[in-house]
Amino acid sequence: MARHRQEHGKSFADETEPDLTPLIDCVFLLLVFFMVTTVFLQAKGLDVDLPAPSEAEEEQKKDINVVLGADGDIQIGGEAVDASALADRLTAAMEEANNENIIIRADEKCHQRHVVFVVDTAKGVGVQGIAFVRVQEE
Repeated sequence: MARHRQEHGKSFADETEPDLTPLIDCVFLLLVFFMVTTVFLQAKGLDVDLPAPSEAEEEQKKDINVVLGADGDIQIGGEAVDASALADRLTAAMEEANNENIIIRADEKCHQRHVVFVVDTAKGVGVQGIAFVRVQEE
C-alpha cells in the first residue's frame, strides 16, 4: 500500500485539506448582502434654536506683562511703575485686561529679590496665575 501511495504522488494528508475558495466566496457574498441591506437610522431629537453669542459676553482676555529689568526696574504694559505703586497698577491692569493672570518677563541679570517682590505683591492683590519668562540679552 505504501507503493500505491507513492505511485499516485499524493498522500492522504494532501487529500484532506479543504478547498477554501467556496468559503471565501460565501463570506464575501454575505458581506455584500449586509452592506446593501443595512439601513442607517437618523437620530431623532428636538430642533432647538440656539441664540447667537454676543460680543459683549465674550470679552477677550489680554495678557498682563510685567517686565523686570536687570537693575530691578518694573514696567507694566510698557509703562515704568514705581515699586510703591505696583499693587495699584496691577489691580488696574487686571481690571483693564479682564485677566487675573500675569506674565513676568525678568531679565537674566535681575536679582531674585525683585522677582519675589513682584510675586508677593501680585498675590496680595489677587492674581490667580503667574507665568515666568526669562529675557536674554541679544
